[in-house]
Amino acid sequence: MVKRVLAGHSSDLTSYGNGPRKGLLLHCALAHGGVYTQLGAALGGALSLVSFDQPGHGRAADWDGDGDLQDRATEMALDLLTEPMDVIGHSFGATVALRLAIERPEMVRTLTVIAPVMMAIAKADHPNIAATLKQQMSGFYQALQDEQFESAAQMFTQNYGNGRPWDSLGKDTRQAIVDRIHLIGAGARGVNEDHYNFIGSGAFEQIKAPTLILDGCEKGEVMNVVCEGLARRIPNSIRACIADGGHMVPLKRPEAVAREILQMISQSPIQ
Repeated sequence: MVKRVLAGHSSDLTSYGNGPRKGLLLHCALAHGGVYTQLGAALGGALSLVSFDQPGHGRAADWDGDGDLQDRATEMALDLLTEPMDVIGHSFGATVALRLAIERPEMVRTLTVIAPVMMAIAKADHPNIAATLKQQMSGFYQALQDEQFESAAQMFTQNYGNGRPWDSLGKDTRQAIVDRIHLIGAGARGVNEDHYNFIGSGAFEQIKAPTLILDGCEKGEVMNVVCEGLARRIPNSIRACIADGGHMVPLKRPEAVAREILQMISQSPIQ
């Protein structure tokens, strides 16, 4: 790991692979840049990936509460996006990856979004499904507001974890989630709302990068609605679903995810 200041925020960088193509890997909420060891190894012959710890995650400096978490993560990513790269984002990281493809299209050679939690798509396309999700998550956001962080952590993990019951997680793992669960609220605007009018303005339709939209065949309708909505909007996109992967598919099925990514990037040679 290498310590680096990105957009004024201290962070740790993790590198994966030594391939000829440079890539940027954006982690999910409550994780850090170092959790994708198996995926990085599976991609390492083709890609030289760099990942950074987002504010409050891993060994990055704490989130200071100033502004919006997704904005800060995007600014940090831009400090690393110094040349055209293959950009891969997971969950919350996928929402940052989508912003990079919209705001800096010349720097995104290919785009992979894995279980992208761009819930604003569901709100725009299927308001009834989005309303059901909002109702399901209302207890979580209320627990955050009431600073009942352990209850909030349990509820969030049930929906977006790796399928393991809360009580089966180690004590340190549970505490780490509890300590960071407030960060979900800090990034909620960029997930739940079309704050920058990307949907309304047709910005997704302007993405030029070859795009892979991938999920782990999660239970429920919401993730499928989001992925289908993105696939319908992004012109040069491929939709893929990896069975039994769940929300944490890049950790649970890293080789299968890598195969999909390698197939997609092979069709976009380095210029």
